[in-house]
Parts: sequence; C-alpha cells; structure tokens
Amino acid sequence: MVATSELVEALWESEDVPATARKILHNAIWGLRTILAENAGPGAHGAPELVTKAPGYMLRVDPDDVDLMAFRRWVTAGRAELAAGSPEEASRLLRKGLDLWGGPLLADLAESGIAWPELDAARRDRLDVLEDLFEAELECGRHHSILGELTMMAEAEPWRERARGQLMLALYRCGRQADALNVYERVRSSLVENLGLEPGHGLRTLQHAILTHDPALAAEATTPLREATTPPGATVTPRGATSPGTPGTTPGATPLTPVPSLLTQQPPAEQPGAAPLVVPRQGNTAVTERIPVSALLVGLRLGSLDEVSPGDIETALLTVEDVITRFGGTVVAAIGSLTLALFGVDGPGDDDPERAVRAALALRERFSVDMQTALRAAVTTGRALVRLSPGAEAGRPSAVGTLLDDGRAMLGRVPDGEVWMSGAARLATAASVAAKSADDSSDAWQVLGLLGDEAAFRTDREHELGVLNGLLDWARHSSVPHLVTVLGAPGVGKSHLLAEFERSIAVQSPAPVRVLTARATGRGEPLAVAGVILARYCGVLAEDAVEVSRAKLAAAVWRLPMAKARRARMYQRLLPLLPPGGSPVDPADRGEVLNVWAELLTAAAAIEPVVVVVDDAHQAADAVLDRLESLSDGAGTAPLLTVATARPELLERRPGWGGGKHRASTLTLLPPRTDRPQEPSAGRPQSPTRGRRIAV
Repeated sequence: MVATSELVEALWESEDVPATARKILHNAIWGLRTILAENAGPGAHGAPELVTKAPGYMLRVDPDDVDLMAFRRWVTAGRAELAAGSPEEASRLLRKGLDLWGGPLLADLAESGIAWPELDAARRDRLDVLEDLFEAELECGRHHSILGELTMMAEAEPWRERARGQLMLALYRCGRQADALNVYERVRSSLVENLGLEPGHGLRTLQHAILTHDPALAAEATTPLREATTPPGATVTPRGATSPGTPGTTPGATPLTPVPSLLTQQPPAEQPGAAPLVVPRQGNTAVTERIPVSALLVGLRLGSLDEVSPGDIETALLTVEDVITRFGGTVVAAIGSLTLALFGVDGPGDDDPERAVRAALALRERFSVDMQTALRAAVTTGRALVRLSPGAEAGRPSAVGTLLDDGRAMLGRVPDGEVWMSGAARLATAASVAAKSADDSSDAWQVLGLLGDEAAFRTDREHELGVLNGLLDWARHSSVPHLVTVLGAPGVGKSHLLAEFERSIAVQSPAPVRVLTARATGRGEPLAVAGVILARYCGVLAEDAVEVSRAKLAAAVWRLPMAKARRARMYQRLLPLLPPGGSPVDPADRGEVLNVWAELLTAAAAIEPVVVVVDDAHQAADAVLDRLESLSDGAGTAPLLTVATARPELLERRPGWGGGKHRASTLTLLPPRTDRPQEPSAGRPQSPTRGRRIAV
C-alpha cells in the first residue's frame, strides 16, 4: 500500500506540486484501473486489482504472477538445500531463481530518475543470491566454470568481501596463487584508501591460508565461505541435521566433522599481542615472505644514447644505489636506466614510506646540477612477495606484487624532475611530506617537499611568490576574498610558479589551507574545470564508483554551515559535475549549477581558508570565467583566494577582466633577468588596492 502523499511526492518535486495534484492523481488511478480491467478479460480470476485503502491505494495481485515473489521462493528453497549439505540441488534451485532476472527492476522508471529504496534492496538481494550460488558451485568443485562470473561480480562490486574471497579461492584452486593474492591486495588498497578500513577477519584468514597452502583449500574439501551457523558442540549430519553433544549421537546417521569456515577463522597474526606473520627461514634455504614494504622506482635520462657511454650509465646507477642505501633501502634490480629499491626488507618500519620519499628527493637534488640528466621517481607502499636469500649467500632479493606493477605504471606518467607517490604512501607520509594531487585520473600524488626543519627550498621567483603569499595572508587575516591573475607569455613559468606557491603553502603555512587546482584545456564539457575543483574538494577520484562519488559529495556538502534544505538542493545541483567527466549539463542550467558551485566554495572558505587555482584560464569557458571573477565580489567575509594563470590573450578576449574590482590584482610575469635589481616593492603587499596590476 502506498499513501497518496507519497505518490504526489514521487511525481512532483516539493516546489513544483500543482494545486490540482490530487485530482490529477485520481484521474491517473482511474485510467490505470481501466487498463487493468481490459487486459484481464471477462471472467478472469486472479487479475490485478487496484483498490482504494486509506491513506492511499493498494494493488492486489496473485503472488504467483510476480517474478520477485517467485525468485524469493526459489532462493529460500536453494538456501535450505545449501544449508543441508546438498550443493548440487542448491545450485539448481538458485539458478532457477536468478534466471527470472532479465535486467534491472523497473528499468524504465529508474532511468527517469525514480529511485525507490525497495529497488536497491532487491538488487542487493540478487547479489547475495549470486554469492550463495558461487558457494554452491565451489562446493561442487566447479571453480573453473564460475571463474568468469566471479571475476565480473568482483569487479562490479569491489567492496563485497565475500565475493572477493570466493574469487580468491577459485583462482587458488585453478593454480593461480599469485592472482588470488593480488585480488586481496586490490580490495585492501580500495578499503584503506577510500574508507580507512582493513579487510575483515575472514578475508585476512583466507589470505593467510593461501600463503601457507592450507589443505582445507583443496577443491575436494567442503569449505563453505558463508558465516558458520553450527552451534558449538553440535554435530553436522547429512542433510544438515544437528544434535548437541559428541559426533555419532544421531541414530542411523553418519556424522560429518564440519570444516571451519576460512572466512570466520582468526589468523595468528591478528590475535591480540601476536607478532606480525612471517615465514621463518630454515637453515640456508631461500624463502619467500609476504611483507609490507615501500618501493622506490627511479628513472634516469642521461642525454641521447649516442652521447652517453656505458661508463656514464654505470656511474649514475652506482650513485643512485649509494643514495638509496644511505636512506636504508635495498636495491632489488637495476636495468638500463631504471632502478627498483625496497624499504623494509630487513624488517618493516613505520618510516619506510618516508625514507623512500626522502631518498627520491635526495636523488633529484643530486642530479639537478647536471642539465643533461633528468630524473623521475615513483614511491608505492603495500605488501609484496619478497624472496630473501640466506645471509651467507650473495645476491639481491627479488620481489613481485601489485605495488610494483602500480609503481611501474605510475613512473611512466611522471614528468622529468618530479617525484610521485601512491595514495597509500601519501597516507603514510602525511605528517612529514607536502604533496598535491598529481592528475585527475588516478590516486597519484606529486611530492612538493618535506615538512618541518628540512622544508627549505629554492625558487627563481622569490618576489612573485612573495606577492602570492602576501595576498593569501591578507585574504586569510582579513577574512575577505581576492582574485589574482598571473599573466605571462607561453613558457615564462606560470605553471611552475603555481607549483612553488602550492608547495610554499603546504610547507610554510601556519594553519591548514585547502588548495583546489584545475587546468582549463578548452576541450570537452564547458564545466569541466568546475567539476575537477569539486572533485578535489570532495576527494572524489576518477576510478570511484558512482555510489562512492555521491557519498563523498554528500559528506562534503553536509559539513557546510547552512540549512539542511539548502544542503540537499546543493547536493542535487552538483551531481552532474562529478567525475568521470561529469554529466552533460543543459546550457540553460549551467548558470544555476555554477552559482551553486560558487556557493559551495564560499561556504567551504568559512570553515577553513580556500585557494582556488585555475591554470590556463584563457581556455576556460566564459561561464566559468564569470564565476571565477565573481568569487571575489560575492564571497562575503570568507578567506577565499582565487588564482588564475593566463596568457595575455585573456585580456583581448575579456578586456575588462579584473579591472575596477575592489578585490582583484594582476601579476604580469616577465622573462627572468639576472641583471635587474630586486625591487622591495615586489614583496608581500599588505593591502591590495582596487584592480592593481603588478609587473615583475
């Protein structure tokens, strides 16, 4: 039964409900009743009947005519057979229920924007049944036949630990132990990076069983992956009969000893006070241990191949190894100009990620004096399978693992002269390393420098950097917004100045400042810049599922100091901006979406100072430029600094840009000159004036 008020709310938004809404609804009900009567035919029995029942309407229908009801009946029977120890029959019944699904429930209504909680509940029920089916198939020994379905299920639902555990078990039984362990690493990384959670005891126990080749994982063993439901001290008999006491107390039944569920056991490493799990070395035999490590990958470019001699390459690699060893790392491999090192091989430490980052920065400093040499580095943190030789044997350890694959992929994207690190490494070094998001498509972070006593850095734009820092200080201490435009010809160093500005904020700022950066490309969705900045504020990643992105947006919006109704409206209006790429926004709605976006930035600045940075603003859409320009006018008393870099053609396109604004400045970058005197006036301004332009 559904109340009339609920139907009205589903058909119209609260502000759009017409005065004749109930009359329109009554007419629609009458028309629906007519359709049901015509389709039923004369003398039909069990036809659907739409009846009026306070406080609304109720649809009477034969349960046998509803696929969802039939699905639940098949599932109930299948689960009973599974609990009774009949996986073959359970698999047949569960598949009968799943075969009733021809696609998403009420797909036409869901596509139009209707989202009932019952639809989500039914979708989750189907996923639960799929996991029951996989369990039955695994108990039947059909791990090969369900591997494809399990893989698709695990990829579509990355946080369902039961399905991930089933995939790990199927892969292990197919002889793919390394792939099974990689599945665990991926789900662990996803949980830690997105939710700050470790996998459950069951999944960790299964990982331990795979590492130790537990005989209970064999295909012929009965290894249920559901939660154990047998009461303590009970005996499991065929068809699931249980009786208290010792085995054999049921007359005429052959008792079976239940195999404890691997997903409910507690691994030794997780017991309170237990030491970390390691595989003991035996004598002089080399062993493989799965241990937490931090990996540092370093790539060198030593000029052209025609100019570089083998001796130069060898000298450079020896230098790299010397620096890495000085920071406590172990070089695992050096191939050509690529070096791989691990930190934590001789014993995991909490500072392994930090030492890896420090080594990378030291190497960058070491090779920066040579203009013919370019260095790039990537740091990842996680677990790897490391083969260790006994102390008496010479030779380097070897390692395999997802974090090494991720590091190699990341290094391929790192520009010369930069150091990047993974999200896990970023979390581990947040207190000691300043970093910013490296790109918009992955969880990669560019290292800006060290925090604390070793945070000093050099820059060739000290005066320009002083201007930006001065404007930030003024906006923060005066609690007023400001817009500063950095103008300059191509190649003059605008983007480099922005990087130095972000690093100076991270390293030197006495209080937290939220820096949100984006680059305008002039391609794709006109609101892409706003979408990137929104994603930066909410912590949304391009690889996040839709549900995760929306949850992060909701959490960010609900922190803002405003009325609940206003937050709800803001959430709905900003949904189209979420990555990947956002959703196309109707041109008529762009202005409203951007107004709400600007409102969010203003409210965010009321919580903590915010710096919005837009690189290459001359390529941004006019609608975005309008909002950037208006942020300094309409932000009230919020400490919000907007920094836009652009080529001079921005002023040709918009001659009045920033002009006459009370809270706007323009900083024009000239090519660096070594012979010009250093002007004290280019230091930190204390009170920016109306529309001031500063050329440095």
